[in-house]
Amino acid sequence: MTPDDWQTGMHNEASSVNDREWAMDTKLAAGRFGWRGAGVAAAVFAALGVGVVLLGQFLWRHDAPDQLWLGVMILSGMVGALLGTRRVGALEAGVGALAFLPGAWMTVVALQAVLGNAAPFTPIVGVSNEGVAVVAVIAACATGSVRTATDRLTLVRA
Repeated sequence: MTPDDWQTGMHNEASSVNDREWAMDTKLAAGRFGWRGAGVAAAVFAALGVGVVLLGQFLWRHDAPDQLWLGVMILSGMVGALLGTRRVGALEAGVGALAFLPGAWMTVVALQAVLGNAAPFTPIVGVSNEGVAVVAVIAACATGSVRTATDRLTLVRA
């Protein structure tokens, strides 16, 4: 039995009883947090953080475009949508998106060890570390929207 089959069975079981409280608890249990989805999302967003720092270092040579942060936010929405098509939950994508900043900072530290003073001192100039929360929210919203749309489309086709 796959996790999706188990979740569908839990929802079917909850809808077939008259006890509303038990049905609600069963539906909540069916939608629990999935560590595998969070791990996939964390790996993808950490790679995005690494890519942004490396592009800034080697392609733009410390002269990053003014709209780099806007591009990161758009990319996080696109990655979130792709994760939604892969059946990753919104919470898992949001938690995984928090790995963007550690991936970016580890790249900065590695470049400082290798390049010394020629390395960057911050992942994205002009953006505070708290900005990663915006990336997490965008990724979670995009994932949830795509996943809801695909679930509804599946129901319409059936």
